[in-house]
Amino acid sequence: MATFTITGGGNTGYGANGPNVKVASVVIDLTNDDFSALAATDTIEAIEVPAGSIVLSAGYEILTAGTGTGTLSLGDGGDPDRYVAAVVQTAAGQKAALATNVPHLYTAADTIDLLSATAVCNSKVNVWAVICDCNNVEDDMLVTYNDNT
Repeated sequence: MATFTITGGGNTGYGANGPNVKVASVVIDLTNDDFSALAATDTIEAIEVPAGSIVLSAGYEILTAGTGTGTLSLGDGGDPDRYVAAVVQTAAGQKAALATNVPHLYTAADTIDLLSATAVCNSKVNVWAVICDCNNVEDDMLVTYNDNT
């Protein structure tokens, strides 16, 4: 039986020059005066996503529950609820990402958007995304084959 060795693939850990994976987050307080004119179907561009990035997961946590019937969705310019379908803002806690829509590759720059989906919202929300920058992959990061002969 032959043994094959892969070099450059990070088989002893993560390479120092590998792609960057970051957690981006922003707290949005919908009771803030900046959002006093927020109406149903309005969009807040929360997190910028550069072209050539993959979003591994995204979601939001309701830190302070709101009142009323307003729902919040999380998506982008291509799908307004790509990450979280409309959830009533009166239930505090983490709102899970839709597993069928991630990971998602952005070939063009976009934003992850919090949408006031059905009515006025007045909650405080932490929007987050795990983003992998796949730009500028260097030649020395390529996996090479060595058959150990």
